[in-house]
Amino acid sequence: MKNWHVNKLYQSSQLINQGFAGLGKSMMWLGSAQFSGRMIRLVSSVILARLLMPEIFGQAAIVLTLFELICTATRRITSAALIRMDDQTFSDHFNSANWVNIIVCIIAFLLMVAISFPLANYYQSPQLVMPIALMATSFLFLPMGMQYATLNLRRNNMRIVGRANLWQTLIDAFLTATLALLGFGIWAIILPKVLVIFIWIAIHRYQNPLPQTLSTSNTFRDINLVKITSLLAFGIPVSLSDLTTTLRQNIDYLLIGFFMGVETLGVYFFAYNISLGISLGLIQSFGTAFYSHLCQRSSLQRDLCAKYLSSIAAIMAITIPIILLQSLLSHWYVPMVYGDKWLATDAVSVFLFLCLSGLARPLGEAASQLLLVNGLSQVNLKINLLLTALYAVVISIACQYSLVAVAQTVMVTYLITLPLVSIYSYQRVFKSTLQLSPVGESS
Repeated sequence: MKNWHVNKLYQSSQLINQGFAGLGKSMMWLGSAQFSGRMIRLVSSVILARLLMPEIFGQAAIVLTLFELICTATRRITSAALIRMDDQTFSDHFNSANWVNIIVCIIAFLLMVAISFPLANYYQSPQLVMPIALMATSFLFLPMGMQYATLNLRRNNMRIVGRANLWQTLIDAFLTATLALLGFGIWAIILPKVLVIFIWIAIHRYQNPLPQTLSTSNTFRDINLVKITSLLAFGIPVSLSDLTTTLRQNIDYLLIGFFMGVETLGVYFFAYNISLGISLGLIQSFGTAFYSHLCQRSSLQRDLCAKYLSSIAAIMAITIPIILLQSLLSHWYVPMVYGDKWLATDAVSVFLFLCLSGLARPLGEAASQLLLVNGLSQVNLKINLLLTALYAVVISIACQYSLVAVAQTVMVTYLITLPLVSIYSYQRVFKSTLQLSPVGESS
């Protein structure tokens, strides 16, 4: 009996090590691509900071935040379900998923264009309509690559996913810097983000043909409402969870713009991107790889628990030193790199507090993916709704004081709430099953 337990422990440890090595390799491809891309974007942001005024940053923040909120609801509407399926179920649902992607993206395009008019009217900036409409056209192109991206994620081919992200970011940064130097204003930020969608599509499609069983039928006659309903039953709660997460992460933009105006929003948007750009890129890469990694889990809940904890330890070991280094150098780093004009604003202090808020963000990302993998999308949605409501209240109060007060509030609420969410999610998924596992083994 003792030898049996030893063998069982050895097999479990081998499985965990193999799984963690797989996650580490996936994170290496995604993380290195994100880090390289963020460094390239950093150079671009130096040029933008020296050429553009805070008001332009504020207008860009409005356009990009609106796009990100709507895009988040489309990003995993079908892929989250497809990645979890066995091969036969995946093949049966693949073409229906393509039609869901097309229809959802058309709705997203129309919604974003419709919102542009009241939004421009509220901010008394009619010049916002055209950038928002141009950014919305991205949704019309996304379905051309969504099937292929899902295949790469399902196969855990993170090298391709990372390459697509890297080249998309690199070309975006190069075009943005070039157009800013040519005096394109807000178009220098918006136009490249539409054009690089084609880079993302091309890389995911390159040498990645759809399997013959998946690509033989793609007409209206082949739409299967039962399969579409099945996909949406899983995809909608996931998309709503992602949407509330994105809303929570962007609620500060929306409230600062509402209470404090476009120019103040521009200062905050600038500080946010240069402070959290690199660390958030790594955290997003972690989330992408982590979901695919956990979907390929073993049948033992104990192994999944060990993989979850070791993965959190790995991402925290990477992000914490970067964040602390940025924080320590903030008073020297911001004015030297981006120009003395930002010293007249609250950008340096905001930069510091937003940096520190990133310390707990990996915990929230890991907790969210863990709940989704275990079919607890409704729980994840409720948690994010609660957090979003809490952040909206405290940030709204902070907006009545100063931009620095907002950044301090963001830091404190993230450092308190996300560790609590991580602990709750861990106990919800693992506590009861781990308590029962010794009984099952002894029997």
